[in-house]
Amino acid sequence: MKTKEILALARNTNTSDLVREASNIRDKGHGSLITYSPKVFIPLTHLCRDVCHYCTFAKTPKKVSSPYMSIKEVVDSAKNAELLGCKEALFTLGERPELRYSTARKALVNMGYSSTLEYLKEASKAVIENTELLPHLNPGCMTFQEIEELRPVAASMGMMLESSSKRLCEKGGPHYGQGRKELIL
Repeated sequence: MKTKEILALARNTNTSDLVREASNIRDKGHGSLITYSPKVFIPLTHLCRDVCHYCTFAKTPKKVSSPYMSIKEVVDSAKNAELLGCKEALFTLGERPELRYSTARKALVNMGYSSTLEYLKEASKAVIENTELLPHLNPGCMTFQEIEELRPVAASMGMMLESSSKRLCEKGGPHYGQGRKELIL
């Protein structure tokens, strides 16, 4: 697709049109082939700076036994998953919990890190060095520089887009109050 076509799709709010176009693109590239990659979820931390009212992943410091998984726990989890046939290590984590919780800041300092992203980089590197798994990182919003810093230790990176609907982001809606990952068209 050309840039103009992609931008036109980005402005299209008709779900039927978008599904039809996505199906056409999929069919041209892959037909009816369905693939998957067995993966292990590695919840590096359940702490998060955001308060998304629908989220079941994030927890407060009082509800976690430790602010972060240790590197040993990460590697052990990845090795066990590899033995079970997994090919990817999907790092799940709350976004920049050190900005909200002193518990997270203190834990990072005690481990010798200044940020969750810096610790994520080390955890991902440990998976690469100790297994054949491919790390996939989901750390939330990042700058281009932060993406570049993580690139050498990530097979891929992703981010959940909370909503492209203004209505769902309004007060009372499921995405209200989560302003960093909303796409307003």
